[in-house]
Amino acid sequence: MATATTEAVPAEVAIRRPKRPRAFLVKYDRYLYGTAGLLGFLVLWWLVIDRGLIDSLYLATPQDTVKAFVGGLADGTIVTDAWPSIQRAVIGFSIALVIGIVLGILVGSIPAFGKFAEPVLLFFRNLSLLALLPVFVAFLGIDEESKIAIVVWACFWPIFINAVGAVGGVERILINSARTLGAGRFYIFTQVVLPAALPSFFPGIRLAAANAFTALVAAELVGGAQGLGIYINNASYRMQTPQIYAGILTLGLLGVLVNAVMAGAERYLTRWQRGLTTR
Repeated sequence: MATATTEAVPAEVAIRRPKRPRAFLVKYDRYLYGTAGLLGFLVLWWLVIDRGLIDSLYLATPQDTVKAFVGGLADGTIVTDAWPSIQRAVIGFSIALVIGIVLGILVGSIPAFGKFAEPVLLFFRNLSLLALLPVFVAFLGIDEESKIAIVVWACFWPIFINAVGAVGGVERILINSARTLGAGRFYIFTQVVLPAALPSFFPGIRLAAANAFTALVAAELVGGAQGLGIYINNASYRMQTPQIYAGILTLGLLGVLVNAVMAGAERYLTRWQRGLTTR
């Protein structure tokens, strides 16, 4: 008669549990991975030039780019050209923010108005910005007005489209519940619709903030005395490759700064939803 045999399980095996990641790694892993990715990108960039895959006439090395950037900051050329660009971007973005949100709320709140305006809006939202550059210049000239108008155009559409979707997508059960409790239209709009739609405004706002500098450089290439687009354009005429990439680096850093400001504003204005959603 066969007898079943049982093997004793070592105590250290029985109580072994998955290791928990260290709190430091959990808290800062985003920055650690980001730093590693950035360093990897810089090494790859340097290797491409060092191995002769791309001539340094077309692509400056990271160290030459940083040197040109620091030199531009030291002698004030980058700051002198960056400040007018920042002013144009802020003014254009602010105008687009106001117009985009007001019109977006209007179109999203009144379905009949949205249906009426949809063909016209659909036509204009698909127009290329580059195709419209001559039109803006023809109507407004090559001064500040045309540059700001181009930024407004580029920033308006993401804000507007997200605002329409955000207001139109508010849960009907929230509106009906407030209406059942006797709330009026103004109260429902300000206390129910806007707070519920506000978090969905921000993807469009952040995208518009990024578009501001992209459109601005295109506008500055048309003409003007100062601006980052002009700085990059002049450097290309002089074959100053490190200065070209120093200007591009400045644009990228401004984009990171703007994104951080927008993310902070989003966290502050939508702080009421923490704990209520997964955000």
